[in-house]
Amino acid sequence: MRQLAARQAEERNRAVLGRAADAIERAAGREVIPGGDGQPAEELAYDLAADVVTGSPYAQALPELVMGERIALVAVCALAAAMPRTVLGELERELPALAATMDAAVEAGLAACPTGNTACL
Repeated sequence: MRQLAARQAEERNRAVLGRAADAIERAAGREVIPGGDGQPAEELAYDLAADVVTGSPYAQALPELVMGERIALVAVCALAAAMPRTVLGELERELPALAATMDAAVEAGLAACPTGNTACL
């Protein structure tokens, strides 16, 4: 995620993707609270929304992402948003499944645009 953010020419899009990266880390870690209500904080839900792929509404252009990266980005955000809810069910079963799926989504996103291949942008 941070690689995607760093690649953006527009500062506003870098900021949106950077906030999403922070939200993913928080939702996958500190927000998984045994005995909690299973709901991510409101600002996390906002930063993890699927419209992260459109970047900032104030930017001049969409973020520079290929379709595979966009799909992976939405998947990772959705998975991160679901992680706090695992405390309401079977944490030991659900959290590893979400984490493994998130890892696979990240790998798919990385494979979508090989480093140095500017033709896919």
